[in-house]
Amino acid sequence: MKIKPLILVLGCAVLLGGCTKSNIVQPSVEPGETMGPDFNLYNDIELDLDQLKEDVEDIFLDASEYPAAAGLEFTVNIPEEYVDVTVIVKDGTSPEDAAFTASEAVKIINDQVAVQDFGYAESTEDYFGGLYQDNVIRLKIYDESTHQAGGAPMFETTVEKDAYEEFVIKK
Repeated sequence: MKIKPLILVLGCAVLLGGCTKSNIVQPSVEPGETMGPDFNLYNDIELDLDQLKEDVEDIFLDASEYPAAAGLEFTVNIPEEYVDVTVIVKDGTSPEDAAFTASEAVKIINDQVAVQDFGYAESTEDYFGGLYQDNVIRLKIYDESTHQAGGAPMFETTVEKDAYEEFVIKK
């Protein structure tokens, strides 16, 4: 006796379910519209340099992550194939900490470019990242007082395309 009402309810559900049009299975899309995320890869994406600068500074100038960092200036020039990076560390920063901070700055710039353009590989412990496969890094490291006075950098180097260099600052 209990099976009959169950069969009756299932039968009604099947009939009602088959009589309606489901927008979940076949959503209506107007011509020219897209559905959901676009997973296509696009080449020649123009970087939003203002957003890049803001994102890099938000990460790099976090005193809890990079206590030696005092400032960062950089220019990404894809057409001319270079990235200029000027790292400013706090006065009294050891040469090792200044070198580490500069290395991290170079990687952060790359990784934030990779956020905007997935065509660039992210950095790793011993790889600056995909941005520098086709771009030279021109790096200068200053301490705050020397930079403000317009003096010479404590360290300066050029890293060729698709190369990795450990920065070593001699006192």
